[in-house]
Amino acid sequence: MALDFFEATQETIRNLNQTERHLFDYVVKNMDEVKHMSIQKFAAEQFLSTTTIFRFAQRLGFSGYADFIISLLVTAHSQQDTVLPDVVLGRGYSEEYLKNAMEAVRVMSPKQVDGVVDLLTRKPHIYILTDDNTHAIGQYCERLFIGLGFHAYFPETAYQRQNLVNRIRGQDMLIALSYSGKDSALIDFIERVFLTERPYLLSITRADNNPLESLSDANFYVFADEVRVLNMDLTSSVTMLMIVELLVYEYIARQKAQEA
Repeated sequence: MALDFFEATQETIRNLNQTERHLFDYVVKNMDEVKHMSIQKFAAEQFLSTTTIFRFAQRLGFSGYADFIISLLVTAHSQQDTVLPDVVLGRGYSEEYLKNAMEAVRVMSPKQVDGVVDLLTRKPHIYILTDDNTHAIGQYCERLFIGLGFHAYFPETAYQRQNLVNRIRGQDMLIALSYSGKDSALIDFIERVFLTERPYLLSITRADNNPLESLSDANFYVFADEVRVLNMDLTSSVTMLMIVELLVYEYIARQKAQEA
């Protein structure tokens, strides 16, 4: 039986070069489209030769392009809106829950991780921005970074956020948390900041081409089954929190290594 795409590539992803990493990110963000593409169509979309795409598939560990497509077709990952995934109703959802978390870790770009950690070592002021669904994570992140000695601030109201526009400087860091990456108030605030200053923007969103990602210096993907019950969005934010903690752990490890 063909392996899930993320299971099949877990051992090879960290060995990809820059071009291959770009192709991998494209596949993750556009999986529903790519799995129906011929090798000629995929190559044309990326302005590359079919030979390059074939070699990319082999670099991921597949025997060829057909094997690569089969893996995408069996991947149990969808970004379609759902009311309540069927898998939640089964006893096996814990495995899917953990699988989403593992997928997010597997696709974290080492280059982007290094870039974020390098900036953290310079002790920037950190401003944490969220949409309504990630508010609680924003509160936790504020306490986390303050505890590590950073000047960190999480504006909990629209009024507090707007008062920050003229306080943020180019050497600061913005951390934006939004699963959809499309929150209009959040994006409007960032664009207003960018009119006068250009702080580093780290975002964590779902894996698609969304406005927040396009504004970001670094973007990490999260995967989740979208769950809505009684007009409440219960889509898990655990993976988003996990990514923040992993970046913090990497920062702490870097600090310890420098002290040794």
